[in-house]
Amino acid sequence: MSISLKRFFLDTNIFIIGDADRSSAESFILEAFGYRGKPSSITGEVIFSDELLDQIRRVSKYLYGKEQAGEIISNLWRWLPIYYLPSTLDWTKEKSELAKQKIIPSEDIEIYLTAKNGQADCFISGNRKLIATIAEFNCFTPENFINEYFSDK
Repeated sequence: MSISLKRFFLDTNIFIIGDADRSSAESFILEAFGYRGKPSSITGEVIFSDELLDQIRRVSKYLYGKEQAGEIISNLWRWLPIYYLPSTLDWTKEKSELAKQKIIPSEDIEIYLTAKNGQADCFISGNRKLIATIAEFNCFTPENFINEYFSDK
């Protein structure tokens, strides 16, 4: 089976859990993109931004130490098809407006803006509160994504 959406946004938890737990749904998704050198079954790009990489770095450094954090980030660049949003992209005004509306949790605003400005076709996150808030994408938990695209119907 091959999935052909143009761009995917994978939230921080997908990278952290997927790297650490090879039996997890998150790991299955990463490997479907070619992580760990696995054959890719998803064609499309994974959207990255400075904010997403910073979150991955901070969380993995906290959980595993700086060497493991560096290895995770290195592996992401090595194995995933990445669409990188330039750091020159200015979303200050939109970020401020979203913060005033208080619809999206403040710590997730730049994550949402990364997905939006990267023109995500699909948003995958274990953060159910965030998924419920941003219905303008096809939003899935890791398990729901696998059920939708990888199970025989």
